[in-house]
Amino acid sequence: MLPSRPPCVARRPAPRGWRLTAVLLAAAVAVAAAAPAPPAGPDVRALAESLLAELVGFRSTATRPAQVRAAAEAMARRLLDAGFPPDDVQLLDPGDGKASLVARYRGRGQGAPILLMAHLDVVDAEPEAWSFPPFAFGKDERYYYGRGTSDNKAGAATLVANFIRLRAEGFEPARDLIMALTGDEETDGAHIGWLVRERRDLVDAEFALNTDAGGGLYDGNGEPQVFYVQTSEKIYQSFELTATNPGGHSSVPRADNAIYQLARALVRIADHDFPIHLNDGTRVFFERTAAYQHGELGPLMLATARGDLDAAERVAAASATFNALLRTTCVATRLTAGHADNALPRVARAVVNCRILPNETPDEVEATLRAWVDDTAVTFRRVEQARPSPPSPLRPQVLEPIEQLVAEIWPGTPVIPSMSTGATDGLFVRNGGIPVYGVSAIFAQADEVRAHGLDERVGIEEFHRAVEFWYRLLRRLAG
Repeated sequence: MLPSRPPCVARRPAPRGWRLTAVLLAAAVAVAAAAPAPPAGPDVRALAESLLAELVGFRSTATRPAQVRAAAEAMARRLLDAGFPPDDVQLLDPGDGKASLVARYRGRGQGAPILLMAHLDVVDAEPEAWSFPPFAFGKDERYYYGRGTSDNKAGAATLVANFIRLRAEGFEPARDLIMALTGDEETDGAHIGWLVRERRDLVDAEFALNTDAGGGLYDGNGEPQVFYVQTSEKIYQSFELTATNPGGHSSVPRADNAIYQLARALVRIADHDFPIHLNDGTRVFFERTAAYQHGELGPLMLATARGDLDAAERVAAASATFNALLRTTCVATRLTAGHADNALPRVARAVVNCRILPNETPDEVEATLRAWVDDTAVTFRRVEQARPSPPSPLRPQVLEPIEQLVAEIWPGTPVIPSMSTGATDGLFVRNGGIPVYGVSAIFAQADEVRAHGLDERVGIEEFHRAVEFWYRLLRRLAG
């Protein structure tokens, strides 16, 4: 997942109906001592840590399919050792040498299943650039370290730990719980797409909960500020722009240089913004986030939620993240041209990556880009095909238990629906007609996100508190 946390916002009293009893937590370095939720027992804590440590040890990247499979096999062994029937623990390979794990916790059949999501693959790391070996689990008094500790092996460890804990306690859910640990979320999402299309019998559910989205945000003092529930995400679509030319000797320049032609096209794209569009989720996001803003930004957000486009433009200008929540964005990410220092370029290419709002289409975005470029000599080609991702409805039967648990574990913290500016496996599940709600439940500072980057880590207490949150949530939703 490409993370997208809204920037840190000032803490102010929440509106009526959302403000719970205020209990301030201590700074982030001492958060474990400040009115935490009752922790899981020490055996469960040790189990969750051991699962995370084992998963970090696999270099489960796109170029190492055997390592992805090994991670799935390791989690399958854990479940089988805990007593889950072999028929309910399945390794599936769509044909790429990797594997995804689908495990079913059988219930009494009183309601449709709930799908629980995480992924086992990670973005690769450059060990020489890290402060420690990225695929060797590490810890200190505050953090767990290693590639995948936050994206998204913490989520996979959380789900496996809770399946084992619930079974050990003899918990019998009213409905089935289905755990899907996929093997290629960081690339093209082919595994979850294949499961939804070809093995719907294994993953069909009333709704899905995703550990790879949402989560909590601390303010600058390390206090829990908001708890985000991801209800939608942008559509991912890249375009390759190409300018071609007969070329020639660099000592005799031409006016129609392919690099200059492509550069002019990219500047025209950079000089334009897509129009602002709001959906139900982003309206609620700005309405509730407004209560935690100082100065004029709060009233501007309220006006934005009511549809005031002038106010929305000012909110977008205040933050790159707010801007990305309010409009489709397209940005140049790759550029190649030329074949020799002393030759005119015959071909210049650029990739423009677009993150499209759920209520817009790739056709509309491409038409807009072509109009901005206004040069028929620059060709457009879609890099793969975008997939729709309709927003999930704000269902009270899902959101209310989440709100209740947040009130128990992080008192005074509002729950706010959000839209991810990045993409997750949830896109494919939503596209398959199953609503998805991202509730990683891991808190971090706004500037603390290291997923896909150097020295990835996750807070130790934040991880274990998320494990406890998921334990209570599963019991509440499936009990």
